[in-house]
Amino acid sequence: MVDYFDIENYISYFDMDVIDKNIDFRRVDNLKVFFKNNAISLILDVNDIKNWQGGDIVIFENHIGIISNNRNKKGIPFVIHHASKYQLYYEEDILEHRNDIVGHYRMS
Repeated sequence: MVDYFDIENYISYFDMDVIDKNIDFRRVDNLKVFFKNNAISLILDVNDIKNWQGGDIVIFENHIGIISNNRNKKGIPFVIHHASKYQLYYEEDILEHRNDIVGHYRMS
């Protein structure tokens, strides 16, 4: 398997000019490239609840979260994430309220 997180050797996969070793491994755009090339791509429809499992990775346009094994009354899973220093809980019922989901992945 090619390590697509080696930005220096695969710069053409990433939309950047300057590599910052101290932060690039945490950037959403770079993580999208990593998951696209190293994980199983899954359905984006949050209403197809059987295809969303705890531990899955959900990528929003500018944010990333982990799917929880806890679900709301409709069966849609919560998302574990950190969006703000004022956020009360890291596990939130936000998945069906977001319209910016661009990726859903599972590591195997």
